[in-house]
Amino acid sequence: MLYWGFEDDIALAIVVLSVLCIYYAFAITRTTKGAPRGWYVIVVAFVVGFVFRVTQLYFDVQSPSNLIDVEEAAISLLALLLFVAGLWMLNSSFRRRVKAAQAS
Repeated sequence: MLYWGFEDDIALAIVVLSVLCIYYAFAITRTTKGAPRGWYVIVVAFVVGFVFRVTQLYFDVQSPSNLIDVEEAAISLLALLLFVAGLWMLNSSFRRRVKAAQAS
């Protein structure tokens, strides 16, 4: 039996945004060819957060008791929205700079 609620919807959105963060951080790493090396640490940090949220969502859905706190999940959702927006902007900026450098 599955126990799905509003908290799980938020957690699922967090998982999706975590995947987007991983994608954009990895895309920046590819665009900059690994410079600076700190991007690898950022990618790993997003992967750790992703694994944590997937595990939390799995156990919350399997248990009748609610394990996910709505306020904490909402704050995490907002933070991840900001991370995705920032990473998207950085990725766009790095791609424009690489194209400009290749054109000259």
